[in-house]
Formats: sequence, structure tokens, C-alpha cells
Amino acid sequence: MDDRLQKFAALVEAGSFTKAAAALHLSQPALSVAISKLERSLKTTLLSSSGRHGIELTEAGKAVYSSALEHRAIEHNMQLHMASLSDDKIVLRIGLIDSVAALLCSQEEPLRTLEEQTELTLYIANSANLRAAVQSDTLDLAVVVANDAEDARLQTAAVGVDQLALVCQAAATERFQEMLSSKQQLPFISYVQTSATQRIIAAALERDHIAVDPILYSTSPDVMLQMVRRGRGVTLLPENLVASQIASGELSHLKVAGKPYRVERRLNVVALKGRHLPPRLAGLAWSVRQQLKAYAID
Repeated sequence: MDDRLQKFAALVEAGSFTKAAAALHLSQPALSVAISKLERSLKTTLLSSSGRHGIELTEAGKAVYSSALEHRAIEHNMQLHMASLSDDKIVLRIGLIDSVAALLCSQEEPLRTLEEQTELTLYIANSANLRAAVQSDTLDLAVVVANDAEDARLQTAAVGVDQLALVCQAAATERFQEMLSSKQQLPFISYVQTSATQRIIAAALERDHIAVDPILYSTSPDVMLQMVRRGRGVTLLPENLVASQIASGELSHLKVAGKPYRVERRLNVVALKGRHLPPRLAGLAWSVRQQLKAYAID
């Protein structure tokens, strides 16, 4: 991809000259000169404004950025094709939310296959950060909580569903079950309020008239699990993260209408639009999808 076009794409994705220059390891004046040269070569204006509140694109700027994404995808797909012809290892950067990372790491065969056939790097973060990393081409793809307002720059390569189970310490089951049945507020270990998962949980609890009193907000499912194991409250966590503790009798499901209470969470595998995914991902996608099905219990 043309160097100036690449710099323009980086500017759009960073949102400011300061951030883009830092990411490109350039001075701000050098970046400004590159953008000005691109505008002169195209005989158009790409930015309608630029200042403390970020940049705004003209209609021409939007079109040029769209073309930059297409060029980036073509270049990536060509490199992927050349690597497959020569049997070279493909560089693969995958982003995962915590629960899917735990699920993948428990599946020895697909993980080993990926490590043998690709130069694999795994990143663990929340959905918002993973989406941003895919958009800026820092990641090739990411498994994230589904977002109905998906960014137009992303394509959904695959979908899945997992279940969040309402659980508590086994020794405290009777007390918490009574609180749940009598519509009392449950002491609740919660995801942070800005989390996509927490928004799903909040909507489900409101719909089902379950009252909770958040006593801790966390970005870490592992921290939330440890708090529940100590009997500090109840929480909704991915079934695959709590399955072993439930099987051992350390944790228990809380029930509504006689059934374990669960909330469905949709997951998407996202990548940049126009980008081909390596065929070697098929085994991984199949394994994760099968595991998610195992936890999609009615």
C-alpha cells in the first residue's frame, strides 16, 4: 500500500495527528506533510477539521479511507496466499475475551496445531479494546461479545453463543436461593458497568425481575470467581469457567422456576472487511463452536 495512504489510514484510526505520529514513529510535522502531499496528488481535501477533539473526514476522505482498507486487505490476502504456496508459517494475531481464552487454552489439540502451523500471538482484553485493535490492524481477528452496532469496517467471520450461569458458594446456596425467591436484593459481584457483558446481564436481570445490589465491580472473571468462592455474593459467569467448581460441589447454581438461571451471550469472531482468514483457523473455530454448544443448555 502507498506509504502516504498508509499514513492517512493510521491517522483516521488513531483519531488525531498526535496519536498517529506516535504510532508511526514520526514527528507531527512529517505526518502533516505526508497528508498534504496525498491531498495534492488526489486534488482534493481529506480532512474537514482537525483539533483537540480529533479529526473529521470530508466525503472524499471517507472514500479514500475506504480504499485504504481495501488496499490493506488485498495486500494481506496476497501475503497469505504466498505463504500458503510456500508452506511458510503464517503470522497470526488473535484477540480473545477472558472466558474464550480460558476455553481455548483448555483445548490442547487446536492450540497445538495453531502453534505448529502459524507464528501465533494471543492477546487477552475486553471486547472494546479488541475491536479497536482489529480496526487498527494490530490484530488479525478477535473473539468478542456481539455488538448490534458493529463498526462498518469489520466483518463477522463466525458467531457463537455461550451461557452465563448465576452461581454462589455451595454453603450459602440456601440463603441466597431464599433471597432470590423472595425478590430480595442479592449481593452481586459484577462486571464493570462499561462492559458489553454487563450490559447484557443488566438487561436480562431487569427483564426477569431479579434484584441485585452490586458490591464489587471487576474487569476480571477470575477475581469475580474468587469472591464468589469465598461466599461474598453471587455472580453471573460463563458456564465453562465455573463448570469444574459446580461439579466438585464447591459452587451451586441458583434457580428460577426450578431451573438454573442462565443468560445467553452472543459472541462474534470479527476481522477487517475484505480480509481472508487462514484455512488453518477452521479447526480452531470448529472446536470452540462445539465447546460453546456444550454450554448452551436450555
